[in-house]
Amino acid sequence: MINFPVLKRVKVTDFAIYAGTADKPGLDHVFVPGVNVIVGINGLGKTTLLNMLLRGLTGASDVPGDDELGDKRRRIVASDRSWFRRRAPDAAVNAKVTIWFTLGEREFEVTRSLANLDVVDLSVDQQPFPAARGVEMEATYREQVVVASGLASFDDFVFLLRYIVFYLEDRRSLVWDTAAQGDILGILVGDQSQRRGQYVELFNELLSKDSEYRNVRAVLFRRKKEAGKQAATIEGGEIQRHIQALAERRGELKALVVRKNELGKERDLLREQMENRRQEIYDGRASLAGQLNSFYESFFPQLAAPARYLLAHFEAGAGCLVCGTNTAEAKEKVEGKLYMNVCPVCSSPLEQGHKPANDPHAGDDIEKQRAVIKTAEDYLAAMEQPLRDAENNYSLTAAEVVSVTGKVSALEQQLRAFGDSLPNALERRDEIMKSVLAFEATLTQLEVEHLEVSNQFRELTDAIDQEVRAVSGQIEQAFARYIQGFLAEKCEIKYAPRTRRLGQRADTDLFTFPHFLPALTSGVNRDTITVREAGQSVSESQKEFIDLAFRMALLELAAPNAAVMMVLETPEASLDSVFVPRAADLLRRFATRSNGGHDTRLIASSNINREQMIPALFGAYPDKEFYGQVVDEDPTDMPPMVPVEEREQHVLDLLKVAVPTRALERFREAYERERDLAIYPPVQAAGEGA
Repeated sequence: MINFPVLKRVKVTDFAIYAGTADKPGLDHVFVPGVNVIVGINGLGKTTLLNMLLRGLTGASDVPGDDELGDKRRRIVASDRSWFRRRAPDAAVNAKVTIWFTLGEREFEVTRSLANLDVVDLSVDQQPFPAARGVEMEATYREQVVVASGLASFDDFVFLLRYIVFYLEDRRSLVWDTAAQGDILGILVGDQSQRRGQYVELFNELLSKDSEYRNVRAVLFRRKKEAGKQAATIEGGEIQRHIQALAERRGELKALVVRKNELGKERDLLREQMENRRQEIYDGRASLAGQLNSFYESFFPQLAAPARYLLAHFEAGAGCLVCGTNTAEAKEKVEGKLYMNVCPVCSSPLEQGHKPANDPHAGDDIEKQRAVIKTAEDYLAAMEQPLRDAENNYSLTAAEVVSVTGKVSALEQQLRAFGDSLPNALERRDEIMKSVLAFEATLTQLEVEHLEVSNQFRELTDAIDQEVRAVSGQIEQAFARYIQGFLAEKCEIKYAPRTRRLGQRADTDLFTFPHFLPALTSGVNRDTITVREAGQSVSESQKEFIDLAFRMALLELAAPNAAVMMVLETPEASLDSVFVPRAADLLRRFATRSNGGHDTRLIASSNINREQMIPALFGAYPDKEFYGQVVDEDPTDMPPMVPVEEREQHVLDLLKVAVPTRALERFREAYERERDLAIYPPVQAAGEGA
């Protein structure tokens, strides 16, 4: 049996986006059973937080490929370790994320650095593992996850998270990716340890055999071609001409290498000089900022230290700390407001007027420092074009070196092929023919090995096909229940296994892989269900909902009586108003299913808007009359509304936790009112009548 991860808590510290509150800095939230809603607006870090949950589980690893899985080897690949670092002004050097989650009966607590996603601390069942290097901690974590999940490998764990559990912005299609479907169904059905491990091993070996066969065949083709040329070569003066051409090319190459080295030294010297100028500018601005800060302290004593720091940083030429603006117009505007004795931010009059600086020469010193910085900046700007010219000349020369080196190698190879005399040429011909025979024997051996591996792999794929076929009816029925909450069109999936080859050779065996094919009606085909072979044959919203319903159906199959979890961005933007309550009810029923999955969690992010998705997820749809018109399920089958007094613990409110955007600063009262109306609408439980 497979155990799916269920997140219980997340804690983020020292990450700039989630500043928290004065008495509770950072982000620390407990996910409760049932519906959990991450509430926010654009720019508050909803997607960032969902990605933290994913990377807390997977680390710096992901499934291969950019869009479709295809015939890539079934092993995880490295993901972007700097994703979170780029989103923090301090490069997230001290930022950490800790997640608490369960896998079956095992309890995990994992802390990762957000600077590089390394495991910092690890506890399983409240037993901490000793600190070690990041690589060793990651290996220990993966080993524990494999044991607790019941999967064959950590790779399968990552595959399930990406294709089943997490439904984020960068989600992978499952329904319309034949290769991904085959792998996920193979993971979910049947024995999870020995057979799955053998499946992956044979799959990857077949791809390796295919690649090796094509490489050997390409070499064999070249050898046969070379043998033909060798047989047709007439000694004459051809060898001498090649020797002379080789000497000329070698002389040309030597001169190019000398020039390349000289250009490299010139380029490196310019780079060093420019770096020195940049350091001078940086140091000069730092010194100027200090002088300005002291100046403002005496000139505007009523200004607080942060305000002085902001102004000094701006005046020093380093730009605005808020938006990065560094134009002469902006600087002139700030200076003008200061001269008029008003605040450069909000234009409010300053309480005290100008006071003379303690140092009467402070202004002169500041101007001198600015002049020094300006001189260094002019010098730096003047060096940019010479550096570009030097780098361009170096690149062109390096390219010539590569080109001439290739020509030299080709001539040397031709001379070796010709030999120094006719007897040597005949000997070379015999050597080539021997290599041809050897490569032909290698090809034959590879063909035999490929056939043997193919037979073993076919036994596994046929067994998986039969096992998936046996439960296909359950998957089809579960999908039908889920999809009706998203689409009015009649939509279904049918089991239709696909046969395909592995690798690029056209003369290899076909294998059967499990596959479900979607079909649905449309406005012009009301009575006919049309098979949709490709994702482009449906709208983007239909594609999203079909894929989501399929994932939910597979979760129901894989863990019918156990806790599971789905993490998604709510699809209200793709839903018309009629289907918002229907989709919310469906998600709510999934999150509160009672057949042994009482600990199931749905973690969904949602924008504060008037689409009513948030109240509907709590079973508190505001417009009861409209709700009764669009929902056709028996109200007695509906999960109870989340009580008002319990609703706060089901919400992670980023309006309170995240650093406010300008929109939030300006319209906080309106946003908070909309948030409260979404979480606490003045209605009865959905389904209790109008």
